[in-house]
Amino acid sequence: MFGTLKKKLLAAVDDYCGLVNAKGEIIICSDSAKEGESALGFGSLDFKNRNTVHSDGIIFSAVNPDFHNKYFLFIKNSSEESEKILRLLVMFTENYLRQQLEKHNKFYFYKKLLNDELTENEIHENIAVYKIRNEVDRAVIVFRHGESDYPASDMISNIFPDKDKNTIVEMDNNTVAYLVELNKNEDSQTLVDYSKKIADTIEEELMVTVKAGIGSIAQNLSQMALSYSNASTAITVGSIFEFESRIFDFSTLGIGKMIYSADKKLLDDFLRETVSKKTFELLDDEIIKTVLCFFTNNLNISETARRMYLHRNTLVYRIEKVLKLTGLDLRNFDDAVSFKAAYMVKCLIDKLNQDD
Repeated sequence: MFGTLKKKLLAAVDDYCGLVNAKGEIIICSDSAKEGESALGFGSLDFKNRNTVHSDGIIFSAVNPDFHNKYFLFIKNSSEESEKILRLLVMFTENYLRQQLEKHNKFYFYKKLLNDELTENEIHENIAVYKIRNEVDRAVIVFRHGESDYPASDMISNIFPDKDKNTIVEMDNNTVAYLVELNKNEDSQTLVDYSKKIADTIEEELMVTVKAGIGSIAQNLSQMALSYSNASTAITVGSIFEFESRIFDFSTLGIGKMIYSADKKLLDDFLRETVSKKTFELLDDEIIKTVLCFFTNNLNISETARRMYLHRNTLVYRIEKVLKLTGLDLRNFDDAVSFKAAYMVKCLIDKLNQDD
């Protein structure tokens, strides 16, 4: 915040000037070497009943935005115009700090909204304060990324600056929530397109891995906490079951949502009754990769062989090997469903055991 303010102040004034806090510590100074030092004599200045004080060739003036801490601007008293220039700087600084405070508070509201920490009355009070449109279709896209020296939220804001329509909220150092307002002709595919475009940009610009979760569409702000929760769940569930993906849509997770929410004992029983964990251990990674590709291509042998650059006979051999080990013929729809469900259950149990 103060870095931007410093650039603006120094661009407007050539004289020695800066900003101190209520303790007299120099926060901004045209002489950068003095930043962090105490302003000499500041503690003895008396601002009672007046905002401007002259001291040893320097003019100080109080800055009074709606902040808990006071700030004071100073400028070298080098001409008759110095005090006038200082008043103009004070007006500009007060306006700038108020804007930053409002921005901070607005995003703090959004953060509490998404975390479901507000009552219905508090939501409507903030809607009135910030003049936010309420009855509009929106959805939350959550981006989780690796460690980065540069905030992903700032990068998204700079590259996708549609601030009147969409809102970016930094939830923590590795999580950004993107609140997307949808037009009448936009739908879940629009959200997928947004997700891919932004995830690609974060990975390219910050050189980190990214996963995105798409939440349910909300008709008003009160439903945004559910959309955020669903988007977060989409990443968690999708990361377990959709192995080669990085964009996860809560509305298309299908059976994965049901398996994820099931009781662990029920999952253990199901796995034991279909394909045991020991049997899965007999299936190597190449077989599993083949089976998953077979499912992705709707049990189509020719298309799967083409996608995997396999001879058709090689693919059939692998499917028959699965049949021999598990008793399930993946060319049969019911058996394919049983195998996929069992494999998803195994993946979840492995994840749960790993986390314990």
